[in-house]
Amino acid sequence: MDLLECYERVYSTKGYLSQIVDEIKLIELEVMVIYEQMSCHADVNDSESYLLESSQEKSPAVQDIVVGLDDDVLEIKTRLCSFSSKLEIVSLVGMGGIGKSTLARMVYDDPFIQYHFSIRAWVTVKDHRVKGLFLGLLDGIVEFTAEIHEKHSEQLEEMLYRKLKHNRYLIVLDDVWSTEVWGKIRRCFPDDKNGSRILLTTRLTKVALHAKSDSAPYCLKLLDLEESWELLCQKVCGRKFDRPDLEDIGKKIAGRCQGLPLTILVVAGQLSKLPRTRMCWQIFAKTVGSIVTDEHEKCLDILALSYRNLPHHLKACFIYICAFPAETAIRVQPLVKLWIAEGFLTTGKQKILENYAEECLEDLVNRSLVIVKQRKSNGRVKSCAVHDLLRDFGLREAQRENFFHFPEFFATADTLNCGRRLSYYRAASIEVPWKPLLPLSRTLLLFGYPRSLPRSQLLGPLQYKLLRVLRILHVTFNFFPPQVLQLVHLRYLALTVKEPECPESISRLWNLQTFILATRGVLNLPKTVWEMDNLRHVCLGNGCFLPNPMSSFNGCKVLTNLQTITYMDITSCTREVAENIPNLKKLAIRGRREWDSSQPSSYVLDSLFYLKQLEKLKLRYHNLSSMDFCPSNLKKLVLNRCSFSCGFTSSLCMLPNLEILKLEHVQFEQHSWNLTEEVFSNLKYLKKVSSYLRVWNASEVNFPKLEHLVLKRCYLESIPHEIGNIYTLQRIEVHSCSVVVEISVRRVQEEQKNMGNDSLNVSISQKGSLKNSIPNATLGLKNSIPNATLDFLRRNWYWSTLDFEEEPFVYRNDMLCCDPNGSP
Repeated sequence: MDLLECYERVYSTKGYLSQIVDEIKLIELEVMVIYEQMSCHADVNDSESYLLESSQEKSPAVQDIVVGLDDDVLEIKTRLCSFSSKLEIVSLVGMGGIGKSTLARMVYDDPFIQYHFSIRAWVTVKDHRVKGLFLGLLDGIVEFTAEIHEKHSEQLEEMLYRKLKHNRYLIVLDDVWSTEVWGKIRRCFPDDKNGSRILLTTRLTKVALHAKSDSAPYCLKLLDLEESWELLCQKVCGRKFDRPDLEDIGKKIAGRCQGLPLTILVVAGQLSKLPRTRMCWQIFAKTVGSIVTDEHEKCLDILALSYRNLPHHLKACFIYICAFPAETAIRVQPLVKLWIAEGFLTTGKQKILENYAEECLEDLVNRSLVIVKQRKSNGRVKSCAVHDLLRDFGLREAQRENFFHFPEFFATADTLNCGRRLSYYRAASIEVPWKPLLPLSRTLLLFGYPRSLPRSQLLGPLQYKLLRVLRILHVTFNFFPPQVLQLVHLRYLALTVKEPECPESISRLWNLQTFILATRGVLNLPKTVWEMDNLRHVCLGNGCFLPNPMSSFNGCKVLTNLQTITYMDITSCTREVAENIPNLKKLAIRGRREWDSSQPSSYVLDSLFYLKQLEKLKLRYHNLSSMDFCPSNLKKLVLNRCSFSCGFTSSLCMLPNLEILKLEHVQFEQHSWNLTEEVFSNLKYLKKVSSYLRVWNASEVNFPKLEHLVLKRCYLESIPHEIGNIYTLQRIEVHSCSVVVEISVRRVQEEQKNMGNDSLNVSISQKGSLKNSIPNATLGLKNSIPNATLDFLRRNWYWSTLDFEEEPFVYRNDMLCCDPNGSP
């Protein structure tokens, strides 16, 4: 046996290690159960008595226990029994296993619903043919005979129509998968203007909107931790839980089910078979994932229906999401760039690939396969995730279809020889693939920080000449690896390099679309970058200097595909640069940290006027006197740690298409922002993050179309009460602001309620302190609040010290995963 064959044999068993570990844990659990049953019992009778007590202690796991649906039942009953006399369709939408059919059945069997509707019928649609659907509906209305079964579809349709005619009926169409089915059976439901209803359940938002496009479907949400624990507790222990010592472990088990009722029921079924001892539950908590996925394939079969109904390109996109680590929120912008680099998506010339990719993601969300963790200010998805049960299914499909490989968990000889896409969750696990056995590898994704890793071990993947995607952000190279320059097929490159340098031969990567480089300082890009005409996105966290293209330079091209640059150094803002990136849509410019610059940044930024396609602009560390340099197409503007001079607002409001404005730690003159005749005609979203602004004077005239207002770390004297009069305003968010701001916002909401406006939604999180908002007389706050209110606040609020220091700048553009509760 030669050395290479021995090497192969050793690593061919590596993929079974995780499976062996899970089996050992299950065996350990069984041993502990036996041990618990036999310990502390001297004779057989005692043992039999213990076993009898254990069996009596276990709950029969009553099947009709439902948790967290009371409000949902009330809402659906309200919709079904509304005053509208015309035929209405009520749709329930949610992922598989979330409880759509359970909710529909609870409503269907409700005594009031039975009394309200003279005819009720239920049919599970799935992929049934039209005749089967008619037979299923008639079975609940008429006495079924063989003669009825022999009728044709047209005869059954007419018969159903006649039975429903002149009756107030409720029809439940459970688990509808296609719009075609609805189109074929819609005609058999007469509308006699008597309040008849159709209740439809589906996983697809498209189906719900097709059935009733003029109103939003009712979307079921996952259970929260308390509801999950209540359901698990009642299924395992019955209505009464008398073991408070197990509550902490029980909640941990419930939390790992991630709010999906189907998963909770599966876990409860297994947990109910075990003695209720702390040791057994602790061991069980460590094996929840393997118990759900290995012993209950029916769960995956239920969820797999959604996957099997996907178009081919969406299947690839979904499995790619499953390749990311569990329990993380995945940032959408880097994700869609990876999809494009992999070649999953193709579109016509009229549609931009990035926009099409976001539409595909929304499609996955509407199919209840992907969970939205956070949305942007424009309503698009900012970060997303996949339920663990769906993710486990996706990982299995990835292995089965040879789509993605995870050598840490499923390393086999085939994986090591033909793994086209590799994903590692720990850098320290990178061992095997660094040998030259992966000539077909196209993708390498590395997540997580290494504890200790030999530097030479990182150079292995750089020998894979066919790589298209290389992402190693959590390992720092001292210098830009020269081996990367040989990977001419690269479309997506993301690295972390200590020294900010980029070799001139970077132009060899002529296929590169996305270039992400995290460095210490400003990166000087070489002139050869103008040869890389496939570049779409350049993300350099601490800024880059982009040299002017030289007319005499051989191979100089206009970068027509370039859409994103973040961040660009202010010294690169020249007319020559702007004219050679004509289709740029997103730009972030980093200025100097000194705000009191002798020359305002506005003079340097005049070249931005030539970026006619620019839609999103972020400016950081700038002294601004006006915004006249902004192109008229601009829709989103973020000003971070900038200072403004007199007259700035007048030019800002002149941007005709501005819809989103974020003011983060900006400095206004005299700490006040006074709006008089300035009108932001199209502004829909306004966010203010500032500990410097004290006075804000405005009215509904200044923001006629504002929909969403966000205040974060604001210590204003008050909020303009006329803001509430903006008829388009839907939501006000307050985060970590002073109590004065919170009181003002609540007052605005109360005034609107008194005027009959109940649609204004106010959200206050991380409630503020009074130490820096009330006692400071220099701000005039004492004069703005009645004495009685001040006395009440001083007696009932805890005063703590607020930190006004600036947040350190953290580069997030290169990150794929973020804190689910954070805002990257």
